[in-house]
Amino acid sequence: MRTILKVTFLSVTCLAFAAATMGQKPKIIVDQDARGPASTDMQSILMFAQSPDVDVLGVTIVTGDQWVKEETLHTLRALEIAGRSDIPVIPGAETPLVNSKEESEIWESQFGVLNFKGAWTPRNYHAPDVIPDLPEGMPTTKPLNEHAVDFIIRMVHRYPGDVTLWAGGPLTNIALAIRRDPEVVSLAKQLVLMGSGLNVATGGIQAGNGRREFNWWFDPEAVHIVMSAPWKKITVTPVDISVKTRLSDDIQAQIAKTDTPLTRYLKQYSRSGLMWDEIAAAAFMDPSIITDQQEFYENIDISHGASYGQTVFSGKTTKVPSFWKLATIQFDLNTEKFYQMYIHLMTLPTGAGKGK
Repeated sequence: MRTILKVTFLSVTCLAFAAATMGQKPKIIVDQDARGPASTDMQSILMFAQSPDVDVLGVTIVTGDQWVKEETLHTLRALEIAGRSDIPVIPGAETPLVNSKEESEIWESQFGVLNFKGAWTPRNYHAPDVIPDLPEGMPTTKPLNEHAVDFIIRMVHRYPGDVTLWAGGPLTNIALAIRRDPEVVSLAKQLVLMGSGLNVATGGIQAGNGRREFNWWFDPEAVHIVMSAPWKKITVTPVDISVKTRLSDDIQAQIAKTDTPLTRYLKQYSRSGLMWDEIAAAAFMDPSIITDQQEFYENIDISHGASYGQTVFSGKTTKVPSFWKLATIQFDLNTEKFYQMYIHLMTLPTGAGKGK
């Protein structure tokens, strides 16, 4: 195991070496619908927080899997446990641009029940301002007194050409930032996101339809704005690759062998499941884990009919509307290398991500 982890450590530090040659760590804003405690959302945040090779400018929060106020507290608490309260947490949009709980219910009455609707899921529903008790305990720190949209705009202007916008949830915050200041797109280094589905029947929120993926379905209009913008580069982790992974009991057991506040948090709250957002985080830090990626035009259906919120895509040689943009879509990965990277990051000492 020690040998495996040493090899993994070398692969993880490839990003640090590349960044060092440029004189700095890669700067990133992590935009996330941070369901807690633990979850694919929170675990991707913690991967970035644990890495000494990435400069996390802040974690911006958006309603998605839970309401933004609840997610913000879960994120503050998780970063406390990881010894990374130095990372600002900034709450953002509470509702999608157009889509709503009520419209989703009308759609379901016509086209079939969805198996997950995030903050709107009936079995877990509560009002946006209600904060349930946090099983992991309430944080002692506070979020930044700023809106996520303003933070995104401020950071890309402060570091022009250097900031990656990484999104693991609905794209509402980024869409609003573009609408408020279109220069966000040209000033950002790139857009990296987890979302959409192309050619799988699983991984989505509707039985047999992976193209109705939660992050994109929750706020289709935001996706349309973001995916129609002229970014320098767009990289997408779709459900097509997510369904090839699993956070297994064995992985959890390997992490639990190391005793830190973070590993105890994961042991108590993390559950087995697909590793949606963790792949997108890992691939940003070490692109070599991806073994197959292809370029496609990708956007979303905003017709408010049967296909509302469903991924639409086309090959790069196809004539498409001028607002469609090419994205690099990830389809396969070296799962063993990915799993070992995840284990390595989660078992680093408390506060290791601060670096030197």
